[in-house]
Amino acid sequence: MKILFIHQNFPAQFAQLAQHLIEQSGNELLALMQPPGRSFEGVGVVPYRFQHGTQSGIHSLLGEMEAKVLRGEAVADAAQRLKSKGWLPDVIIGHPGWGELLFIRDIFPDAKLVAYCEYYYRATGQDFNFDIEFKDDSQETLQRMRLKNTVMLNALAEADAAYAPTEWQRQTYPEHLRNRIEVIHDGIDTDYYKPNADTVFQIANKNVTLRPGDEVITYAARSLEPVRGFHQFMRSLPAVLEKRPNAHVVIMGAVEASYGSEPSDFKSWQDKMLVEVGAKLDPQRVHFTGFLPKEQYLAALQVSKVHVYLTYPFLLSWSMLEAMACGALVIGSDTTPVTEIIESGKNGLIVPFFDTPVLTQAMIDQLTSTKQKSIKKAARKLIEKEFNQADCVDNLLKLIE
Repeated sequence: MKILFIHQNFPAQFAQLAQHLIEQSGNELLALMQPPGRSFEGVGVVPYRFQHGTQSGIHSLLGEMEAKVLRGEAVADAAQRLKSKGWLPDVIIGHPGWGELLFIRDIFPDAKLVAYCEYYYRATGQDFNFDIEFKDDSQETLQRMRLKNTVMLNALAEADAAYAPTEWQRQTYPEHLRNRIEVIHDGIDTDYYKPNADTVFQIANKNVTLRPGDEVITYAARSLEPVRGFHQFMRSLPAVLEKRPNAHVVIMGAVEASYGSEPSDFKSWQDKMLVEVGAKLDPQRVHFTGFLPKEQYLAALQVSKVHVYLTYPFLLSWSMLEAMACGALVIGSDTTPVTEIIESGKNGLIVPFFDTPVLTQAMIDQLTSTKQKSIKKAARKLIEKEFNQADCVDNLLKLIE
């Protein structure tokens, strides 16, 4: 079977699926992506290049749409070159969010198209204006958000199959489209992400070594920004560190915002929060690591006694599931992406997103708790049962077949 992946940053969500397809005999895999990109052994990489630049003077609401059209055009050009060489895919698997699937049906009309449905934007009940601290009621913002869904609707109209990682993400789509979307998670490698009582996590520039059993709080996000509750987490730390003088905090994630804009008055949310609470934090116990290599990230989760995961009603991060798999007790926010997975008191703890004192006390209590064993065991069991990578990939393979 000939399979074409389309994703600007391949392999991204398709890494495990691609690996399993490589291991099956008889498959030929290519990936259309934006250069420069990483290589993936067993998958031929076909870079796409933009045919035109953005135009000045267009309507302000069309800026993002223009970028998606330009990307779709670039993908179509690369696909046409593939077709001219006689390479015709049986199946195309792509993420439509950036416009990459806009014109692909016209190039390969006979291929089966599988769309990865990550998120559908709405004005109520989701991430938009969830946090009144950053409320935005402008009409233009609402209009811009509605246009974000255009490429998703186009993809669903053309797709032969579609899937979303979680039920929450499927539910963000209009009701009349949900029955077209299956729920299949990307999967967690539970053979890799697992407890290890002998691991150590070192912060060399501070001469700090942390081990399982130490009072370690971890926080991980793609970027340190409000959508992942970074501001709420930072506000909770002074009281935790005061009450627990041996506690260490490991904060993993990029400084640059990913899902929202930077603060208007600072270069980054990290800078802003350090001005707000930094004077009350011991730099020898609060560690900003940025992005870590995979093995160091794993070690951080394995030494973690408490992992804090806060999020707006938005995409669920792999990091929460990976922390649960590694045996860290997760304290999560009372938002739907989290409560779909965590049952408070059974396989983790749930706290109100906006209640800093409650979050603070929960961390303090769990750093000293001797009754975490059953909760951690239940969390690990859930990940093995519902998010085991082999089972998730098997479900995706069945969808492709």
